Amino acid sequence: MTLTAFILILISALFHVGWNLIGKRVAQTLLFYIWAMAAGGLMFSPILIFHDVRLMGLPRDFWWLLCCSGLFQGLYLIGLARAYRSGDMSMVYPLARALPVILVPLVIVILHGSTAVTAVEGLGMLLILTGAIALPLSRWKNWRPRFYLQPVMFWVLLAAAGTAGYSIVDSMALKIMRDTGMSAFQAGSSFVVLQAVTTVSWMVLLIGMIPGERLRGLQQKRMAILAGVFIVGTYMLVLTSMTLVTEVSYVVALRQISIPLGVIIGAIWLQEKMSLPRIQGTVLMLTGLLLASI
Repeated sequence: MTLTAFILILISALFHVGWNLIGKRVAQTLLFYIWAMAAGGLMFSPILIFHDVRLMGLPRDFWWLLCCSGLFQGLYLIGLARAYRSGDMSMVYPLARALPVILVPLVIVILHGSTAVTAVEGLGMLLILTGAIALPLSRWKNWRPRFYLQPVMFWVLLAAAGTAGYSIVDSMALKIMRDTGMSAFQAGSSFVVLQAVTTVSWMVLLIGMIPGERLRGLQQKRMAILAGVFIVGTYMLVLTSMTLVTEVSYVVALRQISIPLGVIIGAIWLQEKMSLPRIQGTVLMLTGLLLASI
């Protein structure tokens, strides 16, 4: 992993924590994220003109991947919104962010029969997952398997599956864009705008199928616009970094630095209690992040 990719991912992690804090406070409906993605995509849309992207010259495979990417991103946001509605951020955020660290390499192995992830990096990813499981606990003696078998876990798993899905698909789409001669930033920044459009389209289609969701009545439009800038801007940095690494699993793993950052911010700004399992889980995740990024 290059230093540039590392810095981009670190900055994106800070922004990611920011918009998830907004999400827990006010973004517990799918409509909020529809507004956010639409606003973010619109604000960054001039990038398509600035870079003089020849979109019509991209092959058909790219457009299929873009369509799939929007669906996975939409499922991720649906899962996140519903999980935040009924679960604590200290449980939802760590698990939704850490599970893809394991899911992405598994999917890559299933699709390609092998992965570039080494044993050391695999150990790092396992430590990240273990740390994420520990973070929601107030005391170790409270740990029970059924503690995680709550209705909210369905939405957490949906968010995690969506993250794994769009991470893999986006990496494939970016490779096609790079093969046409686009620079890393041009490909990443252009794709994120196109993805926002397809994500909004899928979410508008899906919102009518989910009980308790509707297309009218949003009260926090300004917060949605702010969140949209964070969401699209954050992922623009991530997509750019994807073009600078040998395998997308590295990016997915290192992005999880946002989890311990979220714990630290929660303790300082939100006065959340730092239990022993939470401290130990944070240390495990930081160790895993170090191993996964070597």
